[in-house]
Amino acid sequence: MNVHVVVAVSGGADSTALLVAFSEMRDFPVAAAHVNHHLRGAESDEDEAFVRDLCARLNVPLDVADGTLDPRDVKRVGIEAAARDVRTRLLLDIKRKRNARFVATAHQMNDQAETVLMRLFTGGGIFGLRGIQRIRDDGFIRPFLDVTRKDIDAFLRERNITPRVDSSNADPRFLRNRIRMMLRDFDPSPIAAVAQQAQSLWRLVEREIDAIEVEITPDETRFIELPDDPLLRQALLHRHVRRLDPHSRDADLSRDLDSIKRTNITKSLELIRRKGQLALRKLPQPIDDYEFEIDAGEEIFIPSIGATFRVGANGGQPFQLPRGAKPHFTIRNRRHGDRFRPLGLGGHAKKLKSFLIDRKIPREQRDRIPLLIWNGEIVWVAGVEISDSFKITDAEGDRYEAKLEQ
Repeated sequence: MNVHVVVAVSGGADSTALLVAFSEMRDFPVAAAHVNHHLRGAESDEDEAFVRDLCARLNVPLDVADGTLDPRDVKRVGIEAAARDVRTRLLLDIKRKRNARFVATAHQMNDQAETVLMRLFTGGGIFGLRGIQRIRDDGFIRPFLDVTRKDIDAFLRERNITPRVDSSNADPRFLRNRIRMMLRDFDPSPIAAVAQQAQSLWRLVEREIDAIEVEITPDETRFIELPDDPLLRQALLHRHVRRLDPHSRDADLSRDLDSIKRTNITKSLELIRRKGQLALRKLPQPIDDYEFEIDAGEEIFIPSIGATFRVGANGGQPFQLPRGAKPHFTIRNRRHGDRFRPLGLGGHAKKLKSFLIDRKIPREQRDRIPLLIWNGEIVWVAGVEISDSFKITDAEGDRYEAKLEQ
């Protein structure tokens, strides 16, 4: 059955009312979708059962999706963002399956007011003041943005429907819940009106920032120029923060950009000045320890850095072992306490960390660099320096070459 709209239903008051309202519209085919994240044990399963029963009574077709979260995503972006990503993906899958035009979610006026205040508190600027968008490019719509929570409760009471209550909505660890409690006795309409004004103003701002020259790659934005107006600067940076880090909950960009040399903007983005120009870039993600064994004439692919390491006579960094020594090596990244003998220091060992700092190797790259180890000693810091102990000399020895290819 083809439908016009897929209604996302959690079982809470807002989404229950939205589904009921759509079902009461004659000659307007809709379907429902429920994503069970299994985050609250039996409560989550009871929510699903409630939605199944509601859809059966309303004679609305229902798709239920398993929204179990990947612990790695939760660690990376937090539980709310991870759940939102999974939910969005699954709802869009259901929309395509149903050949629907839209996915309707039940964000309402109180949600809008809460969102505006959240973004004020987290430095969202005019970009953040726009709040929740009524229609998104991916087909999500929010029909209830002009409806208050009180209106929804009254609507359900008139129909004698008791929705589910999500116990996590009272958890003060989440900023939105704290703001919700603060706004409980206030009219949300003045704050929601700010979002509408900001959305109108943003269209004008976008025309201005569209004309600003930038160079973009998947991992970076380089600002060829920056506008003098602080509002436009902030709006321009927010656009590219969200482009590079969709999970960001608004970065504080109120600081003096002209004085920035290097600073983190979000957990995964930094601003850095290079040759007088400001660039916004993704921070390389930390990688786990890696370690491989290799003999001369072999090669090893290192998945975590996407590079191949070769040892043999294939062109690359030459080094020398004692005559007749077994050419068996370890390739790994650095460990705490590593020491290295830089070329030209007469065999004097220094801490590897200090050596990398002296060579101005960025901190986020130091754990990625492969080390060629022989007999427990660092032979080569790949792409940086050969050890003085393994340099080519006139003395008798066996010569090899090491090469790192990205």
